[in-house]
Amino acid sequence: MTTEQAKEVLRNAGYYVDNLWSIRDVDDDSLTDNEKQSVLAMALTNEYTMGEIQYGIRVAREILTDKIK
Repeated sequence: MTTEQAKEVLRNAGYYVDNLWSIRDVDDDSLTDNEKQSVLAMALTNEYTMGEIQYGIRVAREILTDKIK
């Protein structure tokens, strides 16, 4: 299965997959791939990041709801 096929499966299951992060985004050649995964996990699941994403979702929902009315 290609990455695009995997993304399509997830998209069809209701997931947003158009903004994915990779270990290539952790620009540090001194880290192992597992350490880079840990960096991504810590950056993307910390309380601040999760709060900002939830805030962005609420704002976007309100903007879309206002446009529909």
